[in-house]
Amino acid sequence: MTYIIAEPCIDIKDLSCVDVCPVDCIHEFERILIIDPEECIDCFAPSEQLLTTQGVRTFEELEGQACGVLTDDGFKPAAVKRFNRKPLVKLELAPAFEERTRYGGTRLTTRNISRFRRTIWATPTHAWLLADGERTDSLAAGQFVPSASVHPRRDSETYRLGVLHGLVFGDGSWNKQEIRSGQHLHYVQLYGERVARFKDFFDQVIFSPCLDVHPGYVGTGVVRASANLKRSLPETADVEYIAGFVDGWLAADGDPVKAESWRLRSTDHEALAWLEVAAPYAGFVAVGSGEESSVETNFGVRSRAIKWLYLATREVYWRVMSVENQEAEAAETFCAVVPGKHAFTLAGGVYTGNCGACEPECPVEAIFPEDALPEKWNDFVKINYAYGEGADVINQLTNEYATEHNVQNPPLEG
Repeated sequence: MTYIIAEPCIDIKDLSCVDVCPVDCIHEFERILIIDPEECIDCFAPSEQLLTTQGVRTFEELEGQACGVLTDDGFKPAAVKRFNRKPLVKLELAPAFEERTRYGGTRLTTRNISRFRRTIWATPTHAWLLADGERTDSLAAGQFVPSASVHPRRDSETYRLGVLHGLVFGDGSWNKQEIRSGQHLHYVQLYGERVARFKDFFDQVIFSPCLDVHPGYVGTGVVRASANLKRSLPETADVEYIAGFVDGWLAADGDPVKAESWRLRSTDHEALAWLEVAAPYAGFVAVGSGEESSVETNFGVRSRAIKWLYLATREVYWRVMSVENQEAEAAETFCAVVPGKHAFTLAGGVYTGNCGACEPECPVEAIFPEDALPEKWNDFVKINYAYGEGADVINQLTNEYATEHNVQNPPLEG
């Protein structure tokens, strides 16, 4: 995200911000310093994904659009913008947890955690929030960044419909598409306590005496929908629907493990890959994955191996395992502009910030994130974005503003 230099800099031009800028994007003009908005960007590759109210989306998909992004205070309005081409680095992150030490303190560790990794492509000087509350624009191996997930409502109609979708997807069956209504008919056999607790979510439950011989059978739920739920994922559904879908799928196919976490097995590898990045919508973070070696069953050899995903509900952090420079050509970069927050959540629950090494160095507090610029100084968006038009345009716009507003900033002392 770009930063804007505003009125307090006129006729001051302290160069402290220039010294700390990691990308040399602050330039001096007659009466003011200007940030090149195309160079002042330290964000992500176009294919990188983030969590939005429209599902897990790539930056490139959302270019120029308004959306809601996940922050540490719920979903907030944002806009995704495209910027100049920049070199990228490949970041590998591993899940980490807080544990007690023998001396009564706590520490973050990846010990006893799987080889699960999240890979992120970002500019080398992107600003990251660290687990200890600090920020850095030079992320290095061994540092920890926080995660974020949603705490969705689980008492809405949208959530109920999501649960039914998840139950059908996990262990239900598609029966037919009804000719008169055009709706798809699905059945879910309600076996066991985890699935049976959702019995009242169904509009219709029938009882099949022939199935009553199986322990734990409480009925067969009937689900009618406009699409075949057995073949569809709620990729662009709202947050509560996705949370319901995940809860329903886990009830049907998941195995609870310690610390209220789950292990989910499936031969649908594409669905597991989606859940890996979308799990935070339901309050989970994926921290492990793998594949079962056995493909033999009582009915022969499986056509696809069973893969599994481990979903944690406890607080998760991400340890930086490596930061690798790439020899590939520079790529276009994208950023989410988030007014008031300057942070958002990437796919899989990785919480990140925006750039801004120059902001705290300014002695007159003239530098602001574009999404936090005081309204009274909106004219400086035009002035900064005029950088590409040359010095004459910058100087003219600055002089016109200073004259109109009678700007008389006192010189710095000392």
